[in-house]
Amino acid sequence: MGAITGININNLFWLGRYVERVFTTLNSFFKYADRFIEGGDEAYERYLRDINVPDIYGSADVFFKKYVFDLSDPNSIISNLDRALGNGIVLRETIKTPSLSYLQMAMDKFKACEGTDKIRFDMLPVRDAIYAFWGSIDSNMTDGDALRIIHLGKSVERVDMYIRLGYPEEEFSTQLENLVKHVSRYSDMPIVNNDALAALQLALQEQSKPGQFKGLLIDNIENLIEVNILEAVTV
Repeated sequence: MGAITGININNLFWLGRYVERVFTTLNSFFKYADRFIEGGDEAYERYLRDINVPDIYGSADVFFKKYVFDLSDPNSIISNLDRALGNGIVLRETIKTPSLSYLQMAMDKFKACEGTDKIRFDMLPVRDAIYAFWGSIDSNMTDGDALRIIHLGKSVERVDMYIRLGYPEEEFSTQLENLVKHVSRYSDMPIVNNDALAALQLALQEQSKPGQFKGLLIDNIENLIEVNILEAVTV
């Protein structure tokens, strides 16, 4: 992995995280949409606490409008997709042009959904483009280490989001087990925090319901891969 620069490691890892964040959020957010409207402030405030996003909205109605399509909101779904696209552009020679084109397609489809009255249905092509992106990097990337780092980011984000969003214990535990197995195969990579890995392995071995220890698990998952946080991407 010595040929991959530090900044590229960060871009690769966060590319995986941001793409998965958009996908998992789209899969779960609209399931909660009616609760936000019907449950008012309490419902959306709980959602924000769960995903560790500050409440800058003030009401459920404002939240629903800004959280999906407002690029000026750094926590919006479209902002996370924009970060994924930015990382993809920086890494275009590594992930290859077909993969980058699927990220651009996802953004184009996403923007086209603004103002629709059937947003759940119209967002399906966005999810399809993300599926195509994952298939494309697996087929077209020639740098195995770079591909592994992207998938590490994907796995970390999926488990993190599943815990925060309260996915069923069985589903979350399966994803956590997959993450631990995935990272264990690359425990010799310098970006892997083996103390955090050991803590997650222990949680799986000793607890029949690891979700009971949500805070501890999130801390170890967030520290599992030691890279810098990318708040912005320079293209």
